[in-house]
Amino acid sequence: MKKLTAMLASAVIILGACGNAEENNDADPAENNNAAEENNANENAADSGEYDLANGEEMYNGNCASCHGGDLEGGSGPGLEGLSHDEVLTAIQEGPGSMQADIVEGDDAEDVAAWVADQ
Repeated sequence: MKKLTAMLASAVIILGACGNAEENNDADPAENNNAAEENNANENAADSGEYDLANGEEMYNGNCASCHGGDLEGGSGPGLEGLSHDEVLTAIQEGPGSMQADIVEGDDAEDVAAWVADQ
């Protein structure tokens, strides 16, 4: 019985690091226009090499792939296909659902967001 309890507790802890991203459909349309402009700026930054996409991939594989899948298809966490740099960065910083906030930080978080958006 103790082994079962320990296994269940471990599963809860592991799954607690991953969560479901939720969209906010109540956003102000003006904010959506600003977000679109920021997304374009971030895409251009990724194209210009401001982000270290190799580091982003390495950080993703080490910190995110176990929940979001090696091909961004999802698993215990949601799929990440089609998300923008800002959407990924916000999720990393805020930790939606049961995902841990700031699971990667600083330039590493920026690199992960750029890598995911580039896929």
